[in-house]
Amino acid sequence: MPDRLQREVEDLLSRLDKFPPRKPLWKRVRDSLVGSVRRVGGAVHFSALSAGHVLLIGIALIVGTWVLIPGADIARWLIAGGIVLFIGAFIFSLRRQSRPPERYWRDKPMDVHGGSRSWWDRWRNRR
Repeated sequence: MPDRLQREVEDLLSRLDKFPPRKPLWKRVRDSLVGSVRRVGGAVHFSALSAGHVLLIGIALIVGTWVLIPGADIARWLIAGGIVLFIGAFIFSLRRQSRPPERYWRDKPMDVHGGSRSWWDRWRNRR
């Protein structure tokens, strides 16, 4: 047993000198930046954005531009874009929603509202 362990340790120590050389600094920086952009881009799920989120993004764009870069020519365009984004999201939030998704319990649809019968129908058909 100690011989096998000794051989493994010696094997690992012999391979220690054969590590691949380090990448150049510019390549490591580039890979780091590309990886961080991919992580941020992958974290944003556009299907999860609601009209309320887009409203908040529009307001943040307007206020952030007004506070951080007042008076610049680009600020006018960013504020105008924020206003268009806000109005578009507001109109989008007013659209009539479709029926809510049907709820299931043990693979059978649930009747959440207790049926469409009136109280009079239920009273007459009680038994």
